[in-house]
Amino acid sequence: MVTLFFKTKSLAFIFLIPIIAFAGYSIINIASPGKDSVEIKSAGFFIIEQPTVVEFMSPSCMACIYSRPTVSAMKELYSGEIDFITVNVKDSESMELIKKYNVRSTPTFIMFNSEGIEKTRFSGLARSKIMQSNIEMIIEN
Repeated sequence: MVTLFFKTKSLAFIFLIPIIAFAGYSIINIASPGKDSVEIKSAGFFIIEQPTVVEFMSPSCMACIYSRPTVSAMKELYSGEIDFITVNVKDSESMELIKKYNVRSTPTFIMFNSEGIEKTRFSGLARSKIMQSNIEMIIEN
């Protein structure tokens, strides 16, 4: 935006920057997940008793925010069959998990079978077809 200001010599861009920043901050605060999902971990490891999807996310990540409806739909569709765990990468206590599971970007979805073995993972925007096929795969195995 600053380069656009210098190219056009318009003061409109200077007034737009705080408005856009405020709007982005408002969206992030509204869409931030609360403490609605319980993290189940023991010494940095997840206790897995049934197939589980672990989402590593950040409240300020736009792809994470856009993935929330898909993840919510999958939670409803597979309630009782799959556990969903959300890990906020901004929390300092999550650093051990991030290192252990080698998470490099958000959102990252790691899917474990009922024995606790990682079967698949993907990063980026959660698409329902991809997520559903991966969930079906870990249910079958």
